[in-house]
Amino acid sequence: MTSPSSAVPARITHVAIRIEGETLSLPGPNRHHHIISEYHYRTGQTFPDHNEQGFLDSEGRFLNRKQALGVALVAGQVKDPSAVRMNMLFSEDVW
Repeated sequence: MTSPSSAVPARITHVAIRIEGETLSLPGPNRHHHIISEYHYRTGQTFPDHNEQGFLDSEGRFLNRKQALGVALVAGQVKDPSAVRMNMLFSEDVW
């Protein structure tokens, strides 16, 4: 994916989780469990079961794990493309 104003492909920059219409994120090399821990620390609540894990790209867009894999592959960010699981991106794949 590229920005209309730039020939530089988007890159994966953050892990992210969407819950109840809100996107929570942390920059790499954080992992999704860090977001869950931070949520619990700040709210004292259990993390909601209904959530969507994904990533943010360098343009600030939320991408689900499948969309994020495509971006990371184009940007050359996947450490070992042969180790990709379930056609989805995991933080371990990029950092």
